[in-house]
Amino acid sequence: MNKKLCLLISLLLLSFLNVFSQTGKAEKTISIQFSNLSLQTALNRFEQASGYTFFYDAEQVNLQQTVSMNVKQATVSKAVTELLKNTGLGFEIANLQITLFNKKEPARQQKKEVRVTGVVSDDTGEPIIGANVLVQGTTIGAITDLDGRYTLNVPAGSTLVISYIGYTNRQIRVNAAGNYDIRLLEDSEMLNEVVVVGYGTQKKVNLTGSVATVNAESLEARAVASVSAALAGTMPGVTTIQNSGAPGAQSGEITIRGKNSINATSPLVIVDGVPGSMNSINPNDIESVSVLKDAASSAIYGVQAANGVILITTKKGKVGQRARVNYSGTVSWASPTARLQFLGAADYATLYNEATLNENPNAAIPYSEEDIRKFRDGSDPIGHPDVDWYNEVMKKSALETQHSLSVTGGTDKTSYMASLAYLYQDGLSQDKNYERYNGRINLDSQITDWLAWGLNTSAYRGIDNDGFVTFNQLLHHVIRITPVNPIRDKDGNFVHPGKDNPVAEQGRTGMDRILNQQLNATAYLTLTPLKGLSIKGVYSLRHDYRDRRRFKKDYSYGGQSSGKREGHHNYYNWNWYTSQLLVNYNKSFGKHSFGLLGGIEQVEYTYRYTETSRTGGGNDNLPESLNTLDASSQKNKDGGNEIARLSYFGRLQYDYENKYLFEANIRSDASSRFPKENRWGVFPAFSAGWRLSEEAFIKDNAEWLSNLKLRIGWGKTGNEELKSTDIYPSVATYAYDKTMFNHTLYATTHESRYVNPNLKWATVTNYELGLEAGFLNNMLGFELSLYKKSTNDMLLYLPILEVVGMKAPAQNAGSVENKGFDLSIFHNKQVNKDFKYSVNFNVAYVKNEITDMRKTEGEDPDNKKYWRLEGYPIGSFYGYVADGYFNTEDDLKNYPKRTGSEKLGDIKYKDLDGNKKIDSADRQVIGQNFPSWTAGLNFAATYKDFDFSMLWQGAFNVDAYYTMEAAYSFFNSGKVLKRHLDRWTPQNHNASYPRLTLGSKINYSTSSFWLQDASYVRLKNISLGYNLPKRFLDKIGFDRMKLYVAGENLLTLSGLEGLDPESPSDTRGNFYSNVKKVTVGLKMTF
Repeated sequence: MNKKLCLLISLLLLSFLNVFSQTGKAEKTISIQFSNLSLQTALNRFEQASGYTFFYDAEQVNLQQTVSMNVKQATVSKAVTELLKNTGLGFEIANLQITLFNKKEPARQQKKEVRVTGVVSDDTGEPIIGANVLVQGTTIGAITDLDGRYTLNVPAGSTLVISYIGYTNRQIRVNAAGNYDIRLLEDSEMLNEVVVVGYGTQKKVNLTGSVATVNAESLEARAVASVSAALAGTMPGVTTIQNSGAPGAQSGEITIRGKNSINATSPLVIVDGVPGSMNSINPNDIESVSVLKDAASSAIYGVQAANGVILITTKKGKVGQRARVNYSGTVSWASPTARLQFLGAADYATLYNEATLNENPNAAIPYSEEDIRKFRDGSDPIGHPDVDWYNEVMKKSALETQHSLSVTGGTDKTSYMASLAYLYQDGLSQDKNYERYNGRINLDSQITDWLAWGLNTSAYRGIDNDGFVTFNQLLHHVIRITPVNPIRDKDGNFVHPGKDNPVAEQGRTGMDRILNQQLNATAYLTLTPLKGLSIKGVYSLRHDYRDRRRFKKDYSYGGQSSGKREGHHNYYNWNWYTSQLLVNYNKSFGKHSFGLLGGIEQVEYTYRYTETSRTGGGNDNLPESLNTLDASSQKNKDGGNEIARLSYFGRLQYDYENKYLFEANIRSDASSRFPKENRWGVFPAFSAGWRLSEEAFIKDNAEWLSNLKLRIGWGKTGNEELKSTDIYPSVATYAYDKTMFNHTLYATTHESRYVNPNLKWATVTNYELGLEAGFLNNMLGFELSLYKKSTNDMLLYLPILEVVGMKAPAQNAGSVENKGFDLSIFHNKQVNKDFKYSVNFNVAYVKNEITDMRKTEGEDPDNKKYWRLEGYPIGSFYGYVADGYFNTEDDLKNYPKRTGSEKLGDIKYKDLDGNKKIDSADRQVIGQNFPSWTAGLNFAATYKDFDFSMLWQGAFNVDAYYTMEAAYSFFNSGKVLKRHLDRWTPQNHNASYPRLTLGSKINYSTSSFWLQDASYVRLKNISLGYNLPKRFLDKIGFDRMKLYVAGENLLTLSGLEGLDPESPSDTRGNFYSNVKKVTVGLKMTF
């Protein structure tokens, strides 16, 4: 452990030393030599060698004249002077831009305004409508009209910047009035947007798989603390459910195109090329997120890719860029999006009387009219209190602050990015809060033309604080205790009214602190021995550590004691060691282009844990020490496991004229989690694409069609979902008093589970058909994907005879199928020089179905509300079908009953099998806990210095099943919900709820009655920002400063009562609800 930590610290120090040594260098120098090249070729050579970009008006610069130069370690300005001698050209350098102009032009009158006109056209001569013509460094500008024409009055000597979506920006110098016609060339970088894929990057237009991306700009628009929250609603087919708003709850549930298994369903997360975790990343450090949704794009990750792959790329510096400091800070106020609404004391007492008489009409009512009056008017707060326990315990809102500071830059050969971040989240209860610290250094250096190296290091520390009675337990006590129970007695002492008093518990029960730490270091070395050939070696170390300490104090109130002190110390260590060797070769000749990737990857994983506890004795002032507790009570437990994986993989890409595309991927994995006989698995994928928009018969006849691509794919991925206990024998120990031999009691052990030596990979086979289109220079477009995924050999525990006395072995037996589509539609427009906007809409549908359970259909062992049935989705609710109430005596007499003790006002159930009684055969699937439909709508606009964005998210055809305190009246002698006011009575047969009862469970059977539609539409994020004007920032030395206000989850449209629609779908209400936030923020760059 210490050696690994020392290694990481050494790498961090080396990174800093290298950054600072490079940053301290003088002005950049350049060495370059050539003879008798055209000026155009020479400029290209210079750009490649220097990292600078030339701007010029091609009509004023003779690009065909020949030039020569030979400089060594010359400054850029001296090198440009040498390049341009005898050309008649002058130049100006600003940042990394070199503007050329003709020296022979008349002297410029800087103060004089001149009138310029012209037409902006594309490379075919067609006028471009809506191009932006702007005087550099000012707000003076114009938008071209229907004929592509513009007219401007500008200062003589100005530089015009002409831009349009999908085209390379042009700059021209205006020295005199006149006509300046401009031709824009298609921007290959924009039209061929590069996206991150497995072990590399690809041009988006050449992708043949289904890859969704989110860039830093989109992530930056949302003030969120976690990556999963930032992804919600942004990509079709990627379902993100934030089921908790608790401080430190960083990981939402992410599912890509449906659930592939009843076991593991989480996608693989890759951070900067190696396996990682989303929970430990500062969202401000992210450059882009790519989601590989189909096998054609994800099969390169083989056995880990069955549930999709999320690729996270963090930010880097830029070569030749001066050091830039970025700061982002926010302050937020969080409050619950929903809460259960309970009745006050007077209504509680009234309904309690009614429930008493419903169960026994002859019973004496517990609350008199006088009692109810006192509850209502508050005249006797001790004897007749009216306590809103939620408001007494929970805060109205909780404070959250974030601060992020980064430095990026580079020298002529080295780029760097270093960042620090801090997050604090207060909780809604007194004891609950969370702190997170992040640090990162990304360093890349080009040592020679053929050798480069880099180092990515990051550290994370999260501290989750709670009471020994945790927030969820405290909330359970809140929803159980009734409003007629007082907080304190007449002397001001806390009371214990037969239930835990949550006000008395706050700050007194002890502590529950979880410390999570993570260290990552990834180093690489890249050799480029030949043009197009690169060899890259990568080594990565990740260390995770968790320390959980719980201590129960000795406290008492109301004559009740907490019992003995308790102390629990648990330690967990995880280590991942990843080695990769990657060989890439890319070659183009004539109309053909191809790329080859070959790689080897080895991953080693170790896990160790120790759990220790003591009770009795102790000292409340030393909660973190077990030594003060009774040593004789100590209990210990430890364990761990080790896993290794070896993989070989390859990829072939080919395109002809950028029209006909083909890609093949293959990966072979061996995992120690499987028996030797079945340790290797092979996962191939093939995909093809046809860019119809590049065909002459479309190009010549449909100029409005910017992009049209048809793609098709097939592939297999794997799932190593089994547990280590599935392939290794498990031994159980019987207590000493269970076995007797020769009149003596002995402890005995025996094998407790059969081991199946034939276990193998579960595989997912994916078929995909996609269509992408862009119109009017990609001002409008869409992407549609149709898919079918089939999971086979899913692990099941098939039953064996009970007389064997052992647990059933795991077997490859089950199958699951997902079918659906993803659709995204986009539109963006530059309306005029001041206003532009973009709209992105996405929608996805998936039908999930279990197709084979090998006669093991039945309850989910982890949650008996869910059933696993062939022909139905994973996570199906199974129960009776409600059919109203028993409203009359004839109903009681003639309608089939479940128990025979039903009364008027109880729930009726449908007799589905027609046998005149309600039994288990009358149950069926009544709902599902995963949405079939999801959607997102993102709108963004800028007007002058203001920007605005909003994101709507929705989920449909999904259900929630609420139970116990969240549904039933007086459950466990608890509260009554406000919605119980609309209950069945002899005068109200169309009520929302059955008759009130106190202890009867006759209506508690799992049925459609308690099922609620959990579909929703939510304003996930809204933001309004103001960017301070450049003229002001120049005076104070800043590049950027933005003030903004944002909201998260501010509006939710849902039919649910009292609970958030993203909350757990089977709940009693004792969980930390999702939260809505109001945020003010500041972003600065200098």
